Amino acid sequence: MFKKIKTTLACCSALMMLCAVPLNANAAEEVKINDAASVAVGDTFTYSMYIADASKDVMGMQAYVFYDTDYLEIDTDSINFDNLNGVIYNGNLDGYMTFNFSDISNYASFSSRTQLVSMNFKVKKSGNTNVTYFIKEMYDSDMNTLTAYTITYDIKSDGKTVVSEKTPIVEEAEKYINTYQGNFINYIDGKGNDNTDEKTDHKAVIGEKTTMMPQNNQGNTQYVDVQQSGSGASVTTIVIVCGLLLIGGAIGGVMYFRHKENTKNGLNTDSDNIDNDMT
Repeated sequence: MFKKIKTTLACCSALMMLCAVPLNANAAEEVKINDAASVAVGDTFTYSMYIADASKDVMGMQAYVFYDTDYLEIDTDSINFDNLNGVIYNGNLDGYMTFNFSDISNYASFSSRTQLVSMNFKVKKSGNTNVTYFIKEMYDSDMNTLTAYTITYDIKSDGKTVVSEKTPIVEEAEKYINTYQGNFINYIDGKGNDNTDEKTDHKAVIGEKTTMMPQNNQGNTQYVDVQQSGSGASVTTIVIVCGLLLIGGAIGGVMYFRHKENTKNGLNTDSDNIDNDMT
């Protein structure tokens, strides 16, 4: 009796091991995205970025979305900007897509959660990978960098939302951030200084080759009007000097020809007599 029970248990264990093999095989054929979503190899998912809580409407923006071409293939025809005007984008780049927009008459409102951009990716192989972003500029109608906003993302797969309102990952590769750093600061929590909970330690990813200059309260950055700085002053100085040289040349010419005429007529050209002749 005991022998039969032992044999039965062994058979059950063997069956359980056989059942586990296809399950593990299926699990190996998925990719994990941002440690948040699993999508099967060969399937397509939609990655969408959103902005909310913006204190002012956005007049212009320049941004990048990065991905690993070993794992993902972007569908350039799927790139979508439903709520933006005047968008220029390029999705045919190696491992990233970039876009910018600027519209001085139709600003983009992100006071409530509104889609910024969406795109489809096809999964090429299993493993772990990330879809990241980096914003170079985002400014309002006064050309001031936004200081209040919340950036999130969703992932949809097989018609279902599998990730909702998660904080996107900021790209940290130096070859990118040192090239694309602008006046906008990319904070890890996806929020501006005005609406973050991390008031004392607001972590950010900032490139070394920054173009930032003091302004506002957004990391003390600002745009400089060259007409009020060195460039404008240099132009003004050059114009004044050139004008003085022209006037001096004209006076010198008159004096020369007057001297020549007086010499021809046998007149005294001493300075006192010349002064008298001019009166």
